[in-house]
Amino acid sequence: MITLVAPPLGDGQAGFDGLTVAARRSLGSEAIVIVFEPGARPPVVVAAEGLAAQELAELERGLAERRPGFLEREFEGVLSAGVMLDGERLGAIHALKRRAGAFENEHLITTFAAQVATAFGLRRRPATEEDRLERLGELDQLVLSAHSFEDLSRALTDVIGPLFGGAITAVMVSDSQRNVLQMIPGSFGADPEVAASHQVSIFDPHSNSARIFTTGQPYFSNASEHDASIRKEYVDVFQIRRLLSVPLGQIGVLHVANKPSDFTLDDVERARALAPRIASIVELATTLFRLRRQQQLDGILSNVAVAVASGSSSSDFLTPALVELCVATDASLLAIVPDDAPPVLARSGPRDEELERLVLEEAGSDPGVRAYVVGPQKAGDPGWAAFYLPVYLGRQRMGTLAAYRLRGEPFAQAERSALARMANLAALARATERYQQQRAELARLQERQRIADDLHDDVAQILFAAQLTLDALLQRDIVDDEAAEAIARARGQLIRADTTIRTVIYRLSSPPAADIGTRLASVVSSVEEEFSLAVRLAVADDAASRAKHLRRPVSDTLVKVAREALVNAAKHAGPCRVGVSLEISRRDRVVLTVADDGRGATGPDGLPHHGLISLRRAVREQGGSLRVSRAAGGGTKVTASVPLGAAENGGGGARRTALPSAATAARLAEATVAASPPPA
Repeated sequence: MITLVAPPLGDGQAGFDGLTVAARRSLGSEAIVIVFEPGARPPVVVAAEGLAAQELAELERGLAERRPGFLEREFEGVLSAGVMLDGERLGAIHALKRRAGAFENEHLITTFAAQVATAFGLRRRPATEEDRLERLGELDQLVLSAHSFEDLSRALTDVIGPLFGGAITAVMVSDSQRNVLQMIPGSFGADPEVAASHQVSIFDPHSNSARIFTTGQPYFSNASEHDASIRKEYVDVFQIRRLLSVPLGQIGVLHVANKPSDFTLDDVERARALAPRIASIVELATTLFRLRRQQQLDGILSNVAVAVASGSSSSDFLTPALVELCVATDASLLAIVPDDAPPVLARSGPRDEELERLVLEEAGSDPGVRAYVVGPQKAGDPGWAAFYLPVYLGRQRMGTLAAYRLRGEPFAQAERSALARMANLAALARATERYQQQRAELARLQERQRIADDLHDDVAQILFAAQLTLDALLQRDIVDDEAAEAIARARGQLIRADTTIRTVIYRLSSPPAADIGTRLASVVSSVEEEFSLAVRLAVADDAASRAKHLRRPVSDTLVKVAREALVNAAKHAGPCRVGVSLEISRRDRVVLTVADDGRGATGPDGLPHHGLISLRRAVREQGGSLRVSRAAGGGTKVTASVPLGAAENGGGGARRTALPSAATAARLAEATVAASPPPA
């Protein structure tokens, strides 16, 4: 028999605060009273919740005087359970209502009574001997070498399990932002998906874990399958026969399960003695894992930044980097979904094809910045979480980055930050590649022109000279008829060769008209070389495609505006940053912007030096407008806007310039040869 001396109300109340609050909420009562019955002496109130001082004083007098039916006379609703330990009644717990009405979750009153009994039983037991905690020193080393919560879970079972006869362990950690308890991977030796499915609200009255966490009191059950206070589905999934649970302070809850024999107060005392050290270990491991993950994320993103800066093709580094990022964030899918191209996908771990399809469809619908969690719906269902982020380069939207994980845990702030940085780097890589392609196209056009010039200046002149030599031989009458015929054939071959060369020259020097993006790249390149000025060019994808067929006069005007504004910036703005952008506005207008952050220069007309009056007139003639503005802190912005309807469409008198056919080019070249005077 265990003899207890009731502590004063002040001391007892401090130990039962969480339990009385949780019981009041779970049972839907107005007040909770815990009474200790020390044998022959009058009952004593050791904890109370929800009573006014006068009510409490009257209740204590009534219990001390042992008035029969006292509680039922004072309260309309009374729900009571005896506090029993080893067959002995130690007291009672009462749920009270001032007005008649049904209680909620009435079966839980016996569970709270069992927790009170355990607390009473532990009050007068001797402190745990230090030699029982010796093995915890091993955990301090194991946590430093663990690389995941699975490793930590195995270590806890290996070290703590033998202290309870070979039991298995699990840890539930608290997420204060979401008010949930989440089982860490590897708990009870279960698969990560199964462990992830054990996520409960700390306010769930039917959850044993939530009750232990909120009451701060331990609980054990040696017949878990028939214990109404432990969810049956989790008993089945984790195959729990016996369960001991103790709080880990604000960290969470420790579960010890399936001891070969029944749990006793000795086990409860041992688990409570272990709890502070285990809480510290879990907290330390959480911090270490977070720091390691952050370091891993920073390393991945640094490598991507280096690849972008070095001009590497995104096809070489983007997908491998996304796979690494996918693993580092525990994501099942990470995708960059451009608005005008197929998505770039990276996968890791378990997949759900239907869920993946839904995520990609949502990413393609421009969801904006969005994050949500679908929690576990049943035991074995891990739930899932998704995160969407638009990808922008400057003000131009390029697509969406989408991520989802098969676990009902939201992407943490550090993970979202890493994904945002990856989105920015991907946009920069795309823009860099496009700029390099434009520069390469410009170089190709320049090389074509150089080859055409060389052919014209060298090969064509040599062929022409050879023709003249043969003509002179034929005119001197010093060859017989057979030789004259051979010379005439050779001359004809030279003419055909000359015609072919001139056809090639024509095609090389008259390539298809370059699109507006390429022409702007050419202007930027020439200004950079002429003035040693670095210029950032950004041509939006939709602008490059939709403005591709602008009529040549309109395109010429925009290019002229760009060059004039760049030259003005180079001459008058001083040391500054200059940017050129081409976009399509919401009103379907092609908008060219040239902006610098220099000091600017103003002429008599209020515009930058030398003015842009002629350009404004030219833009107006094409149905557009030109605006020049200056920022308060310095800098000039020139904006030219023309309607997208100025594009060629085959009608309305607008004509495309077509290349001549090969036969036409040959005739033109032959006529040119015949009419050309001898080279000087």
